[in-house]
Amino acid sequence: MPEVIELEFHSKDFSDFQLSRLVRASLRKYTVPVTAFISDAFISDDTCVGISFDHSDKDDAYYRGDGSIVRTGKIQSARKEGRFWLLETQDGNYVIASFKRGLGRASFLKLLESADHF
Repeated sequence: MPEVIELEFHSKDFSDFQLSRLVRASLRKYTVPVTAFISDAFISDDTCVGISFDHSDKDDAYYRGDGSIVRTGKIQSARKEGRFWLLETQDGNYVIASFKRGLGRASFLKLLESADHF
């Protein structure tokens, strides 16, 4: 009798709002080169965690595909450019396209309120 292998696929469908924010964020010109755009962003331990799109680190050894989870390096500064927040980190510049519902914006505001970061 052949061995049975069960596979489960987990995926997330993005809302029209999230997709439109990613498109608008990617069409804007920024003052610095952008490493990636982040959807469903939230702050954890002075880093930003979310879903990465259009990541510039694309080489043969490691490819961060669209829709992969990314954790940035330590956030060094945050500023608003147009309608979007630009994070300068140890490992690049990231644009927050949208925040994670219920957690993202609150965690980001807490980071901004902490005077020792900026």
